[in-house]
Amino acid sequence: MKIKELYSDAVKYNYHSLILMIEFLIYEKKTVNIDDDVSALDLYFKPNNHARMNHLICEYDRQINDSVEVHAYG
Repeated sequence: MKIKELYSDAVKYNYHSLILMIEFLIYEKKTVNIDDDVSALDLYFKPNNHARMNHLICEYDRQINDSVEVHAYG
């Protein structure tokens, strides 16, 4: 299975954390490619990386949500 298929399923089933992790690794860290096999993500799912990845994903989530401007039209 390719990362793009996993990403598509994550969007379909609203797996927010998985979506963020894939986007973070592709666009910010540039450590994986959307066409890579999902095994490229194995390193990031290892127990010794859970705390660090959770921290990085939470920071990334805040960063992308802070960059979105909300406009109210009356």
